[in-house]
Amino acid sequence: MKTLNNPFFWTLALLFVFHQFSQKILGWSLTFLDHYLDTFLLAPLLLTGLLAEWRDLYRLGNRYTFPLPVVGLLCLVLLITSELVFPALSKAFTPDKYDALSIILGSIVFHLFLNRPLRVIDPARSSVG
Repeated sequence: MKTLNNPFFWTLALLFVFHQFSQKILGWSLTFLDHYLDTFLLAPLLLTGLLAEWRDLYRLGNRYTFPLPVVGLLCLVLLITSELVFPALSKAFTPDKYDALSIILGSIVFHLFLNRPLRVIDPARSSVG
């Protein structure tokens, strides 16, 4: 799962954990972040995990990336699930156009910064001498 070794992925994951810790344990509240940060981070974290799974499970290799239409489709699935399905199943969820925008922006961040082929270093070509 070399895909998950991306420092940008870990930065986002730690940001998510820190926000949850500060909100739930420390009781800190920053309204804008409390409403939209987790929704924004959903797409890059989930889609990176999915990319790692596809590369390994389907043996697509470290150079495989999701084509842009696939990223768009995955974003649409996240939007439908979070903004239509969950609110229909529970009153704890409410649809919000800014949540939808957060998911779209998170998907764009995934595509621009995380949906990249992994560089494979060839030991035969990297010798110094």
